[in-house]
Amino acid sequence: MNAEWVVSKPQLQRTAHLIEATRRHPLWMRTAYAFAALMVACGVCALFDDRTINGVSVWSKPFKFSLSIAVYFATLAWFVPLLPNGYIKSRRGRWLTFVPMACAIFEIGYIVLQAARGEASHFNSTSPFYSVMYGLMGVGAVALVTICLWMGVSILRSRGTASPYAFAVGVGLVLTFALGGGFGGYLGGQMSHWVGGSQSDANGTWLMRWSRDGGDLRVAHFFGMHAMQVLPLLAALFSARTPHRLAIGAVVGLASAYAVLCVYTFVQALHGVPFL
Repeated sequence: MNAEWVVSKPQLQRTAHLIEATRRHPLWMRTAYAFAALMVACGVCALFDDRTINGVSVWSKPFKFSLSIAVYFATLAWFVPLLPNGYIKSRRGRWLTFVPMACAIFEIGYIVLQAARGEASHFNSTSPFYSVMYGLMGVGAVALVTICLWMGVSILRSRGTASPYAFAVGVGLVLTFALGGGFGGYLGGQMSHWVGGSQSDANGTWLMRWSRDGGDLRVAHFFGMHAMQVLPLLAALFSARTPHRLAIGAVVGLASAYAVLCVYTFVQALHGVPFL
């Protein structure tokens, strides 16, 4: 058989996971696919547009944010079966579904618009309009992490500690609100994400563009926002063949260690020390 047509087992598994996530919450997954397509479009634009903001392509921010939002919705869709039966179709479930979609579309829409205009979307107070839009983006960001809290608490109330994996999902979502939202709130109230060092992303780390010669508040925010993926994944790996009580203890320990890591990167940034 031609090697070009051979599909590996990991590829089949990834495809199966996408199909399953789409079955669990079709609307959230269609939203994830749309933002993934937007990410690709932003990447293509960056190839032909040489304009820069803070030393990097104007399309760098919409590229990263589109990727992040796509992962956000795909993750939430995967967790839907852990909610109480019928919850997602209830009135509360409809609010749970549409609020984050509206906030994400508004936020990414403005980021893309500003990129197309060659203007900064974040930390831009050069006009009253930009200040208002930045504030509204902050409101949208708070809503996105509050949805994580809502979903996490609902799962914990429904499942408790009956399943180590479900417990880890609930705790991970709550940590995303507390850490990602908390660090994000502090970050949004500053004049920039840099603390000392070069006031440019040009020499930052690959993809994330975190500062290499000073503190960067985006690091703690990034790790905090991804507790919802990291903790369930670690719990699934550690609790596969572990007695129930030990598995629950492992989730608590992993959550505590992850929170300490996030706080450490935040303190590190406040002291002007680069993460890498």
